[in-house]
Amino acid sequence: MGSTDQDAASPPSPDEVNRLWQHGMHEERLFHDRLNYFSFLETGLLTICGILYHKEPAIGVFLPLAFVALLFTILWMVIQTRHWAYCEHVHARIRQFVPEYRATLDGFRGGVGTGFSISRPLALAVPTLFAVTWVAFFVWLLAREPAPAPPAETSVTAERVVLVMLVAVVAWLLWRLRRLERRLGEKPRD
Repeated sequence: MGSTDQDAASPPSPDEVNRLWQHGMHEERLFHDRLNYFSFLETGLLTICGILYHKEPAIGVFLPLAFVALLFTILWMVIQTRHWAYCEHVHARIRQFVPEYRATLDGFRGGVGTGFSISRPLALAVPTLFAVTWVAFFVWLLAREPAPAPPAETSVTAERVVLVMLVAVVAWLLWRLRRLERRLGEKPRD
């Protein structure tokens, strides 16, 4: 049976609202559980690469491993982004039918977004950071010189320069994130 215009205009019953609320909470939990699962696996892959690279930096092992890990990260990004969009849709429906939820969101930041909108940086930034890490590792494997490392000195090496640059990029990203967090925390003035 299809729904009629009259069915669409009538408010849902309390049982329907409860099921919608439970569904939204279930989807949000799945979103965060999947984020944790993929983060754990990616961290494990990075750890394995670090241990193997320290023992013997054989390019024949690391190029396929880095390529597979990058594909895995892209899959993760696609899944998380699609699921985030679905969760946003569910939360918009909850906002529509649950007055207490709508009032809470309206009181926070003037009603901008849904209660789930903070998860977008998680859906996009975390997989993107892992993808950038895998690409950097892949490039490093291709660009590095296979010559033995020079004796331990206090000289400037390519690795140290790259490390300083990476620390600077992370510091800049943290600074920008903090500014964004402060901006989002400000309530708009009427």
